[in-house]
Amino acid sequence: MLVYVSWWLHSKADLRRWDRWMRDRSARAVARNSLVSLGLIAFLAVLREGSETVLFYLGIASSIAIGDLLIGLASGTAALAVAGVLIIGLGVRLPIRPFFLATSVLVYYLAFKFLGSGIHALQVVGIVRATPAEPIPDIGVLGVFPTWETTAVQLALLAAAVFVIALQRGSSSLPSTA
Repeated sequence: MLVYVSWWLHSKADLRRWDRWMRDRSARAVARNSLVSLGLIAFLAVLREGSETVLFYLGIASSIAIGDLLIGLASGTAALAVAGVLIIGLGVRLPIRPFFLATSVLVYYLAFKFLGSGIHALQVVGIVRATPAEPIPDIGVLGVFPTWETTAVQLALLAAAVFVIALQRGSSSLPSTA
């Protein structure tokens, strides 16, 4: 789910494409005079964000002290409140491209770390074999552990990300037929 959300955010980082996607979906709903469709578009956008948030907190909640989790939730809520006042109350416009790029990098980092940490946890309890990889350092903050099993899966995730980025850059350099 995190990899998909990261890819989705990265694909929407192009302001023209994002604007076109939103206008297209909204225009279809308005053209059919369908408030239900427009409401469904908004509902699905919020549902996607909510699902991502729930998955994120389920993944980290067990490894964080309750006090730290509450401080994080309060800080995030405060930051969102400030952003909401700036955007809605003062009309400040967020730079969409940098916002989506930064968010996609953060979500991808979380997926990378959760993948490495999850495999490592399975290795610790003996469900997945752990073959030592001497040249690989143990960097817990990145979810990098010195085993070939965690390294292979994380390298595959990196390769997939590079492939998708190359594919998107290649398709964006092609002339538009529209």
